[in-house]
Amino acid sequence: MDFSLLESVPDAMVIVDQGTGRIVHANGIAERLFGWPRAELVGQKVEVLLPERLRGAHEGYRTEYGRSPRARPMGLGLALFGLRRDGAEFDAEISLAPLAADGKAYAVTAIRDVTERKRLERSAQLYRQAQGEVRERDEFLSVASHELRTPVTALQLQLQMLNRVAQRPGASLPRVLMDKMEALERQTRRITLLVNELLDVSRMRLGRLELKREEMDLAEVAREALAGLREELERSGSRIALRADRPAVGRWDRLRIEQVLTNLLVNAVKFGEGRPIAVAVDADDGGARLTVADQGIGIAPEHHARVFGRFERAVPAQHFGGLGLGLYIAREIVEAHGGTIRLSSAPGSGSIFTVELPRLPAAPTQEGASFE
Repeated sequence: MDFSLLESVPDAMVIVDQGTGRIVHANGIAERLFGWPRAELVGQKVEVLLPERLRGAHEGYRTEYGRSPRARPMGLGLALFGLRRDGAEFDAEISLAPLAADGKAYAVTAIRDVTERKRLERSAQLYRQAQGEVRERDEFLSVASHELRTPVTALQLQLQMLNRVAQRPGASLPRVLMDKMEALERQTRRITLLVNELLDVSRMRLGRLELKREEMDLAEVAREALAGLREELERSGSRIALRADRPAVGRWDRLRIEQVLTNLLVNAVKFGEGRPIAVAVDADDGGARLTVADQGIGIAPEHHARVFGRFERAVPAQHFGGLGLGLYIAREIVEAHGGTIRLSSAPGSGSIFTVELPRLPAAPTQEGASFE
């Protein structure tokens, strides 16, 4: 028989005598795939090309195929493997076709190494599975945050009411009890902040964070945010100087921009070591700029990008509290407005966070985006 045409086929081709199960021909690609010289391969049982654990079953399949030969893929739904001469296995795709010549029946076997394709398929499957698990986790975070928010808010309101009652003229609560109530209220505010951070992260991950834009003055928002942090600033010992020489008006989400500034200020207070903090608001025709600068411990350049990640921090968690979400949330909000946030810092030299915001929203760049 003339098998010269098989040399131009892109797959490994092995011709097997159906009666004896021995190889009568192998093309050049089969030599390279299995690592056997053609002269040594011819005459051996075809099972030599299979892992030992599969050889017994394969002999049964080969006999069955001899009773009803037809062109078909081999082992549909099964994981197939080939065996190289050096003992290495590979994922294989095998097709069979009958051949009659010189009064004998042969099986023409086409073998393809699909190791890389299988690897990519497994990777894609794992990726899809991971995506599903991440989405389930984000859904859980969203539900859990909502559920936690209700009782925490109720507790905070009750503590605030008790505190107001205790401060009425004529109230005779001991000072130690007043101090305890104030401490409880502070801790409740902290829990509320953590729950809100988790809720924001889950919304961002699920694409459900919406912006409610309105015309506003960034300088005014900065003054309000500073007023809201007065108690925390007093406890830290840091003094904040605000420079806002003129209004910086644009269409932004007031609550979200205030959240960005609050997160940056809390970060500056936490790592500022009680030293002065400078806040500046500037504006030009194109947009507005907000900077928050501290004189604290600083951040090494290799950590600049990482501090904006979820649950990331540039310092040991045991030394500083929080979930490591503040800067991540700030970045997401700023970018949702079409702006940028960047960090300039070095160890021991403090940190400067700069936020730049366009005055007007940009045209949507992605269909179905949740941001206005």
